[in-house]
Amino acid sequence: MHRFVLLIFAFLVVGCAAIPGKDNPPAYTQAIVQDAIRLYRREGRQAIIDRYRSRDNVDGQWYVFILDENKKGLAHYNPDRIGADASLAPHGDELTSATAEGKWFSHTNINPETGTEQLKHFWIILYDGLTFASGWYQE
Repeated sequence: MHRFVLLIFAFLVVGCAAIPGKDNPPAYTQAIVQDAIRLYRREGRQAIIDRYRSRDNVDGQWYVFILDENKKGLAHYNPDRIGADASLAPHGDELTSATAEGKWFSHTNINPETGTEQLKHFWIILYDGLTFASGWYQE
């Protein structure tokens, strides 16, 4: 019985992922994207649409956005991005080239916190045909 309890405890600990702090922007960015993928696996497409189309999704400079199988906006805090073709964006080639391993790319973007143009570093990953992404601004 004792081994069974230890085994259950081990599975629970492994299943819980600690999110790194914002003082480590690359790790934090990857963690919140991975959290979005976990939500999708656990609760499905509608759950990620509901969560990531909300302004509540914005955490300072961080937010998750998701492209559908056709590389069009599926979930974004900005309603103007829903249905928008990512391949037409100035950095569309980068956005539409996500892989299952994930990749980084950078470009200038308007920081919603400051209203100024800054270099933003994006982490994008392809999962189940969907592109999950987030990023942070270089100070």
